[in-house]
Amino acid sequence: MQSFGRKMFAWLLLAAMVAWMTGAQLLFKGAGLHALANPGLSEGFIWNAAMWLGLVASAMSMACWLGSLRDLPLSSAYPWTALIYIFTPLASTVIFDESLGQRYYVGMAILTIGIFLSAGGVRAK
Repeated sequence: MQSFGRKMFAWLLLAAMVAWMTGAQLLFKGAGLHALANPGLSEGFIWNAAMWLGLVASAMSMACWLGSLRDLPLSSAYPWTALIYIFTPLASTVIFDESLGQRYYVGMAILTIGIFLSAGGVRAK
């Protein structure tokens, strides 16, 4: 049987994975905008700090994901990764001044309900 602290740490790692991956997606968007404004291999890609930071954030996300799966069943942890599809677009409205329509918000609500339904449907062994 796992200790409570170890399981809580696994859930914190899962939350960190969602945060890192959301950040990575936002950095990749910034990298794409930088590449658009700075054509050419050197300036657009090699010296694109947002791209490199996005890759680091992706690696951190993977490390947190693997750490969380040491102590959480995949069937319990995986539904929560869908939060990335909620947090990333919401953050893009603030950071990149993108707009989301009503249908998008309805979709996010349905997605949120799905996360809770599927995560709540996992049975402990």
